[in-house]
Amino acid sequence: MSKQQEERELQKFLRDVDEITSLLQGLNSSDPEVQEKAIADTEKRLGSTKEKEENECRHRVDRTLINTRPSDLPNQEGLMNPEAFMDALEKDAKERARRRKKNEALANALREQGNDAFSKGDFAAAIQKYTEGLEKQKDMSALYANRAQAYIKLQEHEKAILDCEWALRCDEKYLKAFFHMGKAYLALKQYSKLALTLKSCSLFFKSRECYMKILEIDPRKEKLCKDCLNEVDLEEKREREEEEATKEFESGRCRAVSVNQLLQKLSRPNENALFYAGGIQLLTRVIQDGTEQTLFRTNNGFSIINDNEVIRRAFRPEMKSPAEAELSLCLILLWQAVCKGNEENQRLLLTHPYVNSQLPTLLLSEVPEIQEQCLALLSLYAQTEHGRSLLLRHLDLTKWLQTLMTFVCVFDSRASCAMNLLSSLIVEEDYLHHIRALPNSTSWCMQLLWLPGVLPLGTTCMRLPICAPGEWGLECLQANGQGKVCGY
Repeated sequence: MSKQQEERELQKFLRDVDEITSLLQGLNSSDPEVQEKAIADTEKRLGSTKEKEENECRHRVDRTLINTRPSDLPNQEGLMNPEAFMDALEKDAKERARRRKKNEALANALREQGNDAFSKGDFAAAIQKYTEGLEKQKDMSALYANRAQAYIKLQEHEKAILDCEWALRCDEKYLKAFFHMGKAYLALKQYSKLALTLKSCSLFFKSRECYMKILEIDPRKEKLCKDCLNEVDLEEKREREEEEATKEFESGRCRAVSVNQLLQKLSRPNENALFYAGGIQLLTRVIQDGTEQTLFRTNNGFSIINDNEVIRRAFRPEMKSPAEAELSLCLILLWQAVCKGNEENQRLLLTHPYVNSQLPTLLLSEVPEIQEQCLALLSLYAQTEHGRSLLLRHLDLTKWLQTLMTFVCVFDSRASCAMNLLSSLIVEEDYLHHIRALPNSTSWCMQLLWLPGVLPLGTTCMRLPICAPGEWGLECLQANGQGKVCGY
């Protein structure tokens, strides 16, 4: 017997039970009219059943078997008794409730084991435990949602979406399922073959739809939904930028091609510091709009620059050689160029492991101009809500606050920049919470932000001559206003 046939017979049986229960209630009613109607309906049902059985017997071989074992069922008189029938139904319901409670406890225990494996990063084991829990209780939304989250970690986004759909069948207002489904749809196009059959815009739409549903069900989740919707917007913007940048590069646009050429030359190892400083300076001049910023990112610019051993040495906070100081300054100016107004580049720079850990050392540099430009870089982030969110999420706030406060008391442009940066961050609620937890001495220093007055601007340090632009040979660049640079 097929599953569909079994399902049809089950549904027919349940309808018969409901109908017989209704008839029994009518027969036991104290209202004569209701009783009379129930008797008539019962006789009609018995008549139709008898007629149906007779018709079936005409076309069916008699396969009656004689049961030699005594039956465990109550006698026919007991079956016809409405009270006995209702007692049997009640007994069955209690037994089902007992089994469900037992299975629910087992499922919850397996869910906890899965959560423990998930917290340890063993996502495959977590999926196994969640699956075992669903074998005990198939309608537990939390198990489906948790398994979906583990699938997302393993980049199996199609399975994650399917689990979220099952969770919502069990509970149509289960917020966690909508949240993970939105995440899965957003990541689907990057990892799944299914994305090839769907337009990116429809995946973005489905992701937004999930987060809007959360907001509709629970308006208190406004901040969560806002952050998630912003993530969708940024991902859509990133994809659009990369498509446009690829077209520019393929069309042979001079600046677009130059980004790739310069990065290839900067990837050469073991050159001297002035060689890299010159290349980085030229690259900074090439990057003038979003196309070049995007091509810097898609051509692996962050890794080429930040993973270079010679460039890394320029991060040292102690006294640098003139060449290393120049390289540090050129590097910070490049970061400003590639990150200005580009949210994805801002994120990649701040989440690069080496940059994130070593960026504070640039603020501690003994060269004032390096400190000033490093503050200017951080100020780029502070100009937007997304940038401030990146700073608060990825930086050690205590360390950064202590460092920034040291600049407030100096008498040059570094103080003004540090004060502006702190003033921008203080509008963020997370930052205020952090400030309230600081020692009184540090919190007192925050009052300096509100003191009136104009700080005098300091002088900049001397610039060191670097290798000539001709060594890099880019036709689209002017060499200090002295004509075009000869090409390779």
